[in-house]
Amino acid sequence: MRKKIFKSSKLDEALYMPKQLDVGTAEKDVSETETPYPLAKGSDGLPKFNELQEAQKKNMPKAMRSQVAFQQKKLQYSNYQIVNILFTPTDSASTQDYYFNTYNAGVAVGTALTDGILFGSNVKNSDSAKYYNVVYANVRFAKENGSQQINAPSFIEFYPMQKVIGGVFGGKIPRQIEAVDDQTNVTTFSSTGTDNGVQSFGVDVYNENAYYTQSPDLKGIRCCGIALKEINMNFTAAMTLSAMNLDIEIGIDLITEGNNY
Repeated sequence: MRKKIFKSSKLDEALYMPKQLDVGTAEKDVSETETPYPLAKGSDGLPKFNELQEAQKKNMPKAMRSQVAFQQKKLQYSNYQIVNILFTPTDSASTQDYYFNTYNAGVAVGTALTDGILFGSNVKNSDSAKYYNVVYANVRFAKENGSQQINAPSFIEFYPMQKVIGGVFGGKIPRQIEAVDDQTNVTTFSSTGTDNGVQSFGVDVYNENAYYTQSPDLKGIRCCGIALKEINMNFTAAMTLSAMNLDIEIGIDLITEGNNY
């Protein structure tokens, strides 16, 4: 039986035979680009690449000047600011080896506090204040004379403040979540009221430093100011209380400035 022998056709060669690829021509000079002018027949209406590049070069100095001006005005080349406060207990001139006092304990939410400081305003009006995130706090003990030192526990507590409408000082910030307490084996255990039902934070004066570091998920303590809650100081020897100074440092994040909590 005779076998048929198939001869390759031109179609077979086109399908199976390797073909030289067109590697293109030499790149044209940018002055010879064939991009059509905007609005011309067959144009896509977009400017040529060269035109966009020239426009960016012209706008760059203006953009840089605007950015520098923004940093100088808003950020001062830093997003960190220290607010310094000096406290002197002029409410007592007695001589003793401890100092204890509470502040604003009975002030209800929505009522202005006293003995504090507002942020972002030079008038005692929370409507003009600004909210910031507190990320650091520290209190140092100082005295005018004598050799007294402090003992533990020595601490100071603050109420972070929110705006109170009506042209007055800031007020307490209530707890944002529900909480319930039980007192079975203790005499007093409370998480409600004008003292424990609102937010507050403390600084250990004996050890110094309290950090409220920011992270992508934790932004510090947001408030428009702080007010005193409690001061508890213990000394190694009796001293004149009016000679005591507490140097308070509050670190805030400038880029968190805003009018809302």
